[in-house]
Amino acid sequence: MNLRWLVLVLAFGGVAAAHEQPGEQAAEAPRAQSARLRLTIPGFSDGGTIPLPFTCYAEGGKVISPALRWTNVPEATRSFVVIATGPENHRRRSHTVAFFWGRWNIPAAARELAEGQPRGLEQPDGSRQMESDDAIVGYDPPCAPPGAGPIHYQFKLYALDQMLPLPSNATRDAVMQAMDGHIIGASTYYGVLERLPQR
Repeated sequence: MNLRWLVLVLAFGGVAAAHEQPGEQAAEAPRAQSARLRLTIPGFSDGGTIPLPFTCYAEGGKVISPALRWTNVPEATRSFVVIATGPENHRRRSHTVAFFWGRWNIPAAARELAEGQPRGLEQPDGSRQMESDDAIVGYDPPCAPPGAGPIHYQFKLYALDQMLPLPSNATRDAVMQAMDGHIIGASTYYGVLERLPQR
């Protein structure tokens, strides 16, 4: 009699364990994440050569900014910031890298900046542009000196959970400080510029 009860207990225990295992495995399965913010520049490949019209070597000095496009925007996005820098150029021997372009409070509904953005502080979409290291308010083109070898330039897009409450003439440092604690997505894209010495 005792042996029969033991067999029944073991049998029911095995069935219960079999039913629990799928649930336990499901609970331990990693949760799927949404795709990350992604910046692209149609004018050149990521890590590729920057075409001359986007640089200080543009024919006739007719420089234009490259088009920027982005996808996979976080749902909580309220504005975007674009920053273009030269991460290999350290001005004044400090940790601060060369700064070529900054635009902030780009509307959350935006998914691109068209090629050839105008210079100036206030833009038609309500966004603002910062002053570059060369005191240009707007796109300041990369300008690798001849013989320096390939130099990398970084374009970085930030998604923020708010519009930045700053004056229209805010500096790069002020914008970066105001962004702190509000970045919910970011994506980088690189271009390379090299000019050979003329013989």
